[in-house]
Amino acid sequence: MAARIAIDGLVACVPFSIVVWASFLSRPRIWLHSLPADIQRMAAPKTPVEQRLTFWLGALVLFTFFGVPALLTWRFHMWTPGGLSFGQALTHLYGVWMTVNAWDLLAIDWPYAYLVDTSRPPIPGTEGAPGYKDYKFHARAFLKASVFGLVVVIPAAALIARSQGGQ
Repeated sequence: MAARIAIDGLVACVPFSIVVWASFLSRPRIWLHSLPADIQRMAAPKTPVEQRLTFWLGALVLFTFFGVPALLTWRFHMWTPGGLSFGQALTHLYGVWMTVNAWDLLAIDWPYAYLVDTSRPPIPGTEGAPGYKDYKFHARAFLKASVFGLVVVIPAAALIARSQGGQ
C-alpha cells in the first residue's frame, strides 16, 4: 500500500501545483488571506472582484487539495478485490493527502519564501514585509492542516469504505 500512496500522492500534487502556481503567478492578491499578518496589514484590502475570485479559487483549491486524493482513494478501493476496509481507506486517503500537504510546504511555500525578493514583492505595498521570509508561518500552517485534514479525511474514508468495492 505504501507504493500506491506514494504514486497517488505524487499524482495528486500535479493538479494542486498547477492551480496554486497559476493563480499565484497571475493574481497573487487572491492569496492575501493565506499570507502572514504583516503582509495582510500592508496590502490594500481585496476588491470585490478579488473577493469573488478568491471564493471560486478556494473551491478549486479545496477540490485539488481534498477531492483529488479522495477520488484516487475511491479508484484504489474500486480496483481492490473486495474493496478497502475503513482503516485501509483512511490510511491511503490520509497518506495521499499528507503527501500533497507536505508538497505544499516543501515544494511550494518554502521555495517561494526563499526566492521572493522582498524589495519587489508580488503584492504592491508590501515591500520589505518580513512575512515573506517567515518559514515558521508555513510550518505552522502545515501542522494545522495536518490535524484539520482529519475532519475531512475520516468521513471521506468512511464513505469510500462503505461504497461497493472492487471485484
